[in-house]
Parts: sequence; structure tokens; C-alpha cells
Amino acid sequence: MEAILINRMYAGEYLTKGIGGGETINLLLADDGINYCYIQKVGLLNPTYNNTVKYVLNTRLHEAGCFEIIGVCVIKEQLIEAKGATSAQRGKNAVKELVEYVKKHPINYGGVPYIKGTEDYPPITFASSKLLFPKEQVFILDKDYNKKISDNFKTFKLTDKKFSRQSLLMYVDTINNKESFETIKAMVDEEDLWEEKDTRLDQYKETNHFNFLSLIRKEDDELAFSNMFSYFFNNYPNLFKGFIKEVLKEDISYDYEIKREFHNIDLWVEDKGNNRVIVIENKIKSGINGVSPRHDFSEDGLVQSQLLKYYKFAVDYIKDEDKVECFICVPNYNKIDLKAYKGSKHYTEIKYKEIYNYLITQTVDNVYYRDFVNALYKHTKDVPIDYSEELLNYMIKKVNKEKRKV
Repeated sequence: MEAILINRMYAGEYLTKGIGGGETINLLLADDGINYCYIQKVGLLNPTYNNTVKYVLNTRLHEAGCFEIIGVCVIKEQLIEAKGATSAQRGKNAVKELVEYVKKHPINYGGVPYIKGTEDYPPITFASSKLLFPKEQVFILDKDYNKKISDNFKTFKLTDKKFSRQSLLMYVDTINNKESFETIKAMVDEEDLWEEKDTRLDQYKETNHFNFLSLIRKEDDELAFSNMFSYFFNNYPNLFKGFIKEVLKEDISYDYEIKREFHNIDLWVEDKGNNRVIVIENKIKSGINGVSPRHDFSEDGLVQSQLLKYYKFAVDYIKDEDKVECFICVPNYNKIDLKAYKGSKHYTEIKYKEIYNYLITQTVDNVYYRDFVNALYKHTKDVPIDYSEELLNYMIKKVNKEKRKV
């Protein structure tokens, strides 16, 4: 029998207590260049699957029946067998096995030993031959999941596997889930889907994007961001003209005007020198223009929205549809399916990461500018809360603290 583990990450109580999580190492290489893997909940494997595991899929929950794959450990060796009658006995025996292993194969991160020998449960389960990262977002769906994920992502349906709602570790094997096993194996073998990276701890620095919006708990406030865009773009013309050129890929004359909430449009840019209009809509966690499920569908099957209304208003205003450009700015985690909305064909989607990557390179003589840019950072991530970064920061702090003791 061969098996694959679906390892759910970022689901422990530690996430709210600032104490870190052992799964951090699943996306890192140790100092020796080897990826070591820790499986939830306490690092212990069901003995039935000893020495059968081919891959560990490190995942985070998207919603019931759907997981995003954030890394794949291609297993080289199972480091523990953890014999014993109880979980506690197995845990202590597994730690002893790891202590013996590191006598011959030291496991360090940032020059600091990882195995202390005092743990109750093993902080490492496997050694990997490869650590693979998806080049684009990849999702696995269980046999009962029938929703449509965006066409922008790769999805793989596991036709004979039902995902548990509670368990942090699920098994897919060649006896009980043969079809799903083959699907996952073919997915991992798809070379164009994956890449390897040098993710040793010394490649990273602790990140800190604290800002005044975090302080007042407005970091998800759509109006606040629209107001900040308006303020900085109005008061710093070079910043705005660079944004138009570098992010929107447009040109603009020196004779322009930016209006906030002009006929309910977030940012209305009137380029008087070129007699044209640029419409910019900004969405963080709301849907397209506040559309609710109660809205009727249009005759062509697209959801009614205000996107078409704004576009038509701009065309009527400027009297020339060729003189209207429309954009919608969304966080990277906001999985808006723009094609589903009436009028969307007139809009270009701009991700917050594109905006952030431009603004972070600019120098603006304003005490609040760095806070503004830091506030954008959260919305450049593929998920609303990036626990992987939080836990990596925790590990960096922990390693640096250990180094200071020496």
C-alpha cells in the first residue's frame, strides 16, 4: 500500500496566542538544505501507514470540502515509528528516535538546533527529498464539493474521498481511495505546476507592516482605502501619474481632475487634456458594487450590477465610448469572478499586489505615506490572514532569541 497525507495547517489554538506552530518547517529548508515535515496534530502517524507515505500535501482550508495546496513534501524517509500503547508513550518514544537521528544528522534552522529532546511529542515526522511550491493557486476538492472555483486556479477533484470537517490529517491510499491517489500523483507529477525554492531561514527577515489602520481596526475598511487613494493621488501628482503609467498601463495629460464619489464612482478621473475619463472602482471584502443574491439575472445570464451603470454614465458624459477606461481594484484574496457581472467586459481587474509593488518603490514626503502602503500589504496576500507569514516571524524571533543566549 502507498499513501498520501492531506495535512491541514494553520488550524490550532496557538494561532491566537502568539506561540508559533511546528508546521512552519513544512515550507522551509533546514540549514542542511533538507525539508523536514511535521504532520498535525502532534506529529504522530497512524501506525497502519508506517513507511507508506509518498507525499504530504500541506494545505489550508478554503471552505468545507475544498483545500488550497500551499506546498508538497515529496517524502524521502519516515524518521519515527513511535511505538507504544498510548499516544503519550508513542510521543515520548518518537522524541527519543529523533534525538538519536540528530546525533548523526543535525537539524538546525538559522544555526539553532531544532530538536531539544524535551518535547512530549515529535516536532518532525518525515524528511523530504523535494519541497514543491505551486506556481499558481491549486485546490483539491472532495467528492461532494460541487461549487465552481474561479477559472484562474487549478482544481483537482478527488472522486472517492470525502474530507473530514474536524481532522487536521487525512489519508488517501491505494486501497481505500485509489482514484484520488492517482489524481494526486498525476497532479504532483505535473512539472509545470510546481517549483522549488531556497527557503532556508536565513533567506528571510522578520516583517512588520503595522499601521494606523490596524490600530483602529479599519484595515478592511473599503471607504478608508478609497479615501486614502484619493488623498495621496490628489496631493502628489507624480505619484498618481506613475500609478497611471506603471499600474494601469495608461497615459494621462497634465490637465486632469480626480473626484471622489462622483455619481457614486469611487474614483472619477477626468483627463481634460485628452478629453477622456478613467473610472476606478475599489473593492475589498464586498461584492461587485454591493450586489446581493436577490438581484434578478439579465437576459444574457449575467448578474445585474452597477458596473454597467458607471460605464454608461462615463460614455454619456464624454460622448465617446473609445474615451472611457474602467478599472476595478481588488485584494488578491478577493476571488471576484468579474465575467459573471453585467458590464464587466468594460473593466480591467487590478490586484492590490500590483498597486503595492508600485507604491512601495515611491518616496513621498508625508508622515502617513508609509502607513498607507503598509495598510495595503495585507490585501496583497492570497488569503485575508496570512498565518504562514505570522508563524515564520515567530520562528525568526525564536531563533534570534536563542542566538543571543550563546
